[in-house]
Amino acid sequence: MQILGLVLILINVGTIAGPVAGVALIYQNNLTELVIPPQVQQIVTDTIDTGRSLQLPQYVNSTCDPSTGTVTATFSFTNPFDLNLTINSMSADVQCHTHSFPLGHVAIINPVQLSAGETATVTIVFTYTEAAENHFQTEHAGETSIGIDLVNSSLDISGISVEAPQLVTAPNVPIPP
Repeated sequence: MQILGLVLILINVGTIAGPVAGVALIYQNNLTELVIPPQVQQIVTDTIDTGRSLQLPQYVNSTCDPSTGTVTATFSFTNPFDLNLTINSMSADVQCHTHSFPLGHVAIINPVQLSAGETATVTIVFTYTEAAENHFQTEHAGETSIGIDLVNSSLDISGISVEAPQLVTAPNVPIPP
């Protein structure tokens, strides 16, 4: 009976240790690939070795639909790496640049393809909240545009989550009359 128990234990250990040893043998020359995908390694290598890093998006322009309070803003985003990237999602909180008052939340309309070394246009959309409209009436009466800041920004770039610690500022964003 003890021999049968010992054989079963060895079978259990073999079914776990065998595949693990096989994978370790396959990746014996580069064990970091077991944990870190090659695309992430490439981005880290490019960032460290060449001093390249993701730049914050640069504001281009914006439009406002006064009937819905929806703002569409365009930013340019440059891919400094030698590999193609996709911005799958982007979100951020919008606040008044002058008063740091929360105005809404933004998201990109569609995923954006960024070829290696290229600059692409990223379009974001947000709707002013009712509190934002009250803020415009009290703090920005008579103005047609204000500066906004995108804060707490997060992006999904080719499956890698990136948190932007810095503000992205967009001057002269139209507000509803």
